[in-house]
Amino acid sequence: MVTLRDRIQAFINPTPNTRVEGGGTAPVMDDTPYMRFKVDRDRFSVVRDARTMYDGDPRVEKMHRDYARDILRNGFFVRTADQRALEIIQNLQERLDLNQRLEDWLRLSMRDGDTFLELTAEQSSVNEFRLSNVTRKPTLRMHRNTNSADQFVDPARAFWMMGTETYYQGDVAPADAIWFPQWKIIHARWNHDEESRYGRPMMKSARKQFKYVEDGELNVAVRRKAGGAQLRQHIIEGNPADVEAYKEMNKAALGKLAAVIDLFSNKASDLKVHQGDGNIDRIGDVKHHIETMYAASDRPMELSVYGSDLNRDILSEKREQYEDTLNQSREWAQTEIIKPLIEMEWLLHGILPATVKYKIHWRKGKSIDPAQLTQLVDAVMKLKILGVKDEELKVILALYLRDIDLEILQGDGFSAEQFAQSLRGLSI
Repeated sequence: MVTLRDRIQAFINPTPNTRVEGGGTAPVMDDTPYMRFKVDRDRFSVVRDARTMYDGDPRVEKMHRDYARDILRNGFFVRTADQRALEIIQNLQERLDLNQRLEDWLRLSMRDGDTFLELTAEQSSVNEFRLSNVTRKPTLRMHRNTNSADQFVDPARAFWMMGTETYYQGDVAPADAIWFPQWKIIHARWNHDEESRYGRPMMKSARKQFKYVEDGELNVAVRRKAGGAQLRQHIIEGNPADVEAYKEMNKAALGKLAAVIDLFSNKASDLKVHQGDGNIDRIGDVKHHIETMYAASDRPMELSVYGSDLNRDILSEKREQYEDTLNQSREWAQTEIIKPLIEMEWLLHGILPATVKYKIHWRKGKSIDPAQLTQLVDAVMKLKILGVKDEELKVILALYLRDIDLEILQGDGFSAEQFAQSLRGLSI
């Protein structure tokens, strides 16, 4: 009979996946040595470009930071009827500060396309273990060791890490590579294509437009400095000596940026002012490249920058569409990071994840004021009258009340006897 220990052991260290003739999985990628080298080289180049964009342009950094913050908002909580499983996850969230660290993992996943999280376990009791730490490994030093069907042939050697951050030019892992088993690494892939081992940075398709934006904005700055200056032509009647005498007489005023400049001459003279380039503000081509670059981002450009001239109705419509995008990204975060982390923690405590029915809920973004709290309570009471179960009402309250967990709402309420007892000895 298969025991719980056997199931957990089989989950953590499964039997190596060998391809069976006629019954195996068909390949989804070219696994030749040349293609492995090409994928590694291209991945290195794309991630480096994405990081250059992130580090060099505040707009790109802001779109990553704000998008990750919008996805996470006030964090998440787990709902399950299994009290022991719930307590284990609540302790995990508090011990590893998951809500704050998840924001960093989301942001860096968008930037690099991949996040490799190493799980470190420690013994918590005689028969149980727990996760003591989760660390993000350097993206460009980590490699996924799968076959042409993107399946792990040897789960004990599922990932390997190089000592330097560069693309590897060999067919197999170097001799000094650090190997990781499958259970020890959570590999989250952003914008993953089924025909690739790795994810795609959010700004991968915008690299060309980013260069156009850089060049265009540099040209505008140079034009503004060189062609935007006001030119003043001094016409002096006389010979070159008269011109030099005029310059010497007015050297305290010439070239100064004062609001009013006085010039003096004892001969017939004239001053003509030539205005600078009047078309410097015409940057429609640069705006086009900026908008095209922002098309690669899941966060609308107008919610970050350049939204001051947009109609409020259109802005509200974009925000509603953005909420749908956020829900899809939260599903990605649950599937790629949160669920593998939670289920591994349960396994280390001897709980088989398949036996636990649970759901992840995301808290609402804004804190509510007393008036909104009154409206929330009124709505909950009406739902209760309509027959909605108490468990569902507690979840609704926890979604809107920041830093309120479900166990706080599990009490029996405040009885009349307790209220009367608390009023004893008080004078009004």
